[in-house]
Amino acid sequence: MSIYYLSRLSKAFLCCLLLFGSCKKEDKPTVPPDPIQGEKVIRNLKADYMTKPYFKFSTGEVVKKPGADNWDICFEHAQLKINGGTMLNPVRTGNAKAIIVHTAYQNIKDIPNLSDLKQDDGRTDFALGYRSGGKTWYFMDENNFYMPYPEKTMFIQTADKKGFVKLQILSFYRDMPNLKGETYESISTRAGFFTFRYQYIEKGQRFH
Repeated sequence: MSIYYLSRLSKAFLCCLLLFGSCKKEDKPTVPPDPIQGEKVIRNLKADYMTKPYFKFSTGEVVKKPGADNWDICFEHAQLKINGGTMLNPVRTGNAKAIIVHTAYQNIKDIPNLSDLKQDDGRTDFALGYRSGGKTWYFMDENNFYMPYPEKTMFIQTADKKGFVKLQILSFYRDMPNLKGETYESISTRAGFFTFRYQYIEKGQRFH
């Protein structure tokens, strides 16, 4: 085999490698491909300061007329509000309690110590934290993007006290875009769209 042929072959092989590498870099993040038993994935739930969807975990639906204990959590932009506590806007009339657990979502199998759960108490703080900086589900990176903590899981007792939920936020942006190369301004129209996964169980059951 001639040196010239080997040289052309090497160049072709190098081009293939570069092409494959560029494709891999453009792959977008995805939700888990095979949700486990009892898990629900909610995609692109619009949540800004005007929309504020109220969500009920046992049915997996947005509540159109929130009241009493028919909703568990309210998504107000990046702030998560549960239906339990003394805070207003909205008035909490349920008995939801929650905590952020510093354990990966897939590793939580049992119900945590319920005495550690909190409500949205006006004298202290939101049960699921306020703003970023280690106190809630997200942090702000150098580009001011909302980035979920991968090692944090939210645990919630539902407003009707009948069930328990483990919840993980996967993305704050519509269609879970690859944020590489984006700026705060370029991605702003896609902000405020939650993609998350959760499992709902009742007393006596375990998470999968």
